Amino acid sequence: MSHIENRTLNFTPKLFANWAHVARSDSVSSFIRGILLILSGTLFLQYSMLANADMRPPTPGIEALDIERKADEIQAGYIGEFRKMTLTLINAEGQESQRKLDFWGHEEPDRHDKTLVRFSFPPDIKDTALLTYEKGAEDDDQWLYLPALKRAKRIASSNKSGSFMGSEFAYEDLVVRQFEKYNFKYLGDDTVDGKDCYVMERTPKNSNSGYSKIIRWRYKDNLQEAKSQYFDRKGELIKERFLEGHHQVEGIWRSKKITVRNVQTKKASTLSFDEIKLKIPTDASMFTVRGLESPR
Repeated sequence: MSHIENRTLNFTPKLFANWAHVARSDSVSSFIRGILLILSGTLFLQYSMLANADMRPPTPGIEALDIERKADEIQAGYIGEFRKMTLTLINAEGQESQRKLDFWGHEEPDRHDKTLVRFSFPPDIKDTALLTYEKGAEDDDQWLYLPALKRAKRIASSNKSGSFMGSEFAYEDLVVRQFEKYNFKYLGDDTVDGKDCYVMERTPKNSNSGYSKIIRWRYKDNLQEAKSQYFDRKGELIKERFLEGHHQVEGIWRSKKITVRNVQTKKASTLSFDEIKLKIPTDASMFTVRGLESPR
């Protein structure tokens, strides 16, 4: 694994600055003051060295847009998709709670696809569902159905950076196809799990995004995402995402598990794909607001 991945990012420049501030206060002894200053200086140096330790210059002749376009194109052709998923929420103390969900995807000719996610467990949120119409570079349409209200609520563009059902996934993270939503920059090459990767920076075109930028590692051999780092609107790292178990289903790449860790709150969420079916027929009526409000 790369040095960049190995750094836990619990030690951030902001944390080092806080340590130094505490060290200079009158409330600590000279001995503790010295220890804090030494630790903050030493760890910050290590942090800075690790951040760029393995990054190699970009490969000549490679363009970020070409890589991201190809990564997008190889996901086409799934026609219809169904997944059974387990969402695990992990709080800062490591306590876990699980949710069960079903996912349906409907591929449109222009790749402005439609997706539906519906909870099946636990009972108190059963039938809660999210419908998404992907709109390319434009704002996606999303509706959240809450059984207690017996109606769907449209999610405003300004709220799509919010947490999806208490998880570390934001509503905007649940949009499957995102190629048209970003500008891309090829930062260089790196190694993750012993495999060569392209490292790409993506900056949102939409000012309502909760992110200022995303750094993404893609395996060179199959262009699948290995991991990503998300930076908030202030430019500070907010969360890391890791994908595991890449494999092909009906000739199309899928992963078995996604883990998102919030480095600011210490919370995490995992999304495991227990069953995946591709190239299946889908019922268009499912992907409507009326269908959203009518659980089957």
